[in-house]
Amino acid sequence: MSLKSIRRAIREGRYEFTIHALEEMDEDDVEETDVRSCLLHGSLSDELTDDPRGTRFLVRGTSQDREIEVVCRFLPSGLLRIITVYQLAE
Repeated sequence: MSLKSIRRAIREGRYEFTIHALEEMDEDDVEETDVRSCLLHGSLSDELTDDPRGTRFLVRGTSQDREIEVVCRFLPSGLLRIITVYQLAE
């Protein structure tokens, strides 16, 4: 899986948000469109492979003139799960 796979999942609507991600988005005033934009146009900042649940991808991008990072992983079904979203320190 790669950034290309993440972008394909977003374009095809094969993604879901965790409750935690939605809470963090609300706290940082980040919209779903901001997350989609980050995942479609951002860069892969890290791949964390040491999790028994699967590789987590950290994607960094700009939204509304601020930098955000999205943490996501693919489920065995191929669905992209957005685990958390946060604004990077200014």
